[in-house]
Amino acid sequence: MRLAPKRCAAVLAALVLVGCGPNPDAQRLQTMPESDTAGPRALLATWHKSLVSGDKETYLGCFAGSKGDFVLVLAVFEAVQASYAFHEAVVGAYGPNAWQVFQSSKDTRVDLFPRDPDWTQKITVVRMGGMAFGYLPKSRVPLHMSASGGRWRIQAAGMVPPGYEAKRAADYLFRWAATLRNLAPKPGQEAFSAEKATKEIARDFSARIAPAEQPAAAAAVDAFLAQ
Repeated sequence: MRLAPKRCAAVLAALVLVGCGPNPDAQRLQTMPESDTAGPRALLATWHKSLVSGDKETYLGCFAGSKGDFVLVLAVFEAVQASYAFHEAVVGAYGPNAWQVFQSSKDTRVDLFPRDPDWTQKITVVRMGGMAFGYLPKSRVPLHMSASGGRWRIQAAGMVPPGYEAKRAADYLFRWAATLRNLAPKPGQEAFSAEKATKEIARDFSARIAPAEQPAAAAAVDAFLAQ
């Protein structure tokens, strides 16, 4: 979700599913090859496929952490699914060209998490023994992964962006998802207007957030979905 610059004064640097990882010693680094079939890269492929397909059970199984951190994991899943549903509704109601028109708006846009099955190959994976870091294409900090009992999982706590609590970031994402589901167009509605649609989205989302929190809320949504 992109809001006009004046409404995003506190926008965070683009972070998707972020954590605050250390800079490992160069001598201990091991960059994982694309052919990895059971380690960190395989985990990322499973995570991405389950998120894109809406397989919640498999998606949740990719993570480890506390219940408090898992609320953000769930919120990311819901926001991604809501954005996909919104996209499908726009195309279904107004035709395939409507999405490009909608996305050309300068005020508000809905970013779709990459669906390309080869997208995870763009992630640089660096392993340090039983730990690994996945540097996504547009992120400045990596996904944290660790091995336990021979199985690799993403650390849910590492998803919490700096300056946020898991519950707070999750709340923003759940509200963004609610806005998209609330405003998803229906077949037979009046002619599509990108300007009207973007204004309605901005208005609906803003109404769900206290004015003082709106810049942080917009930044949180951008951080997780703008890839």
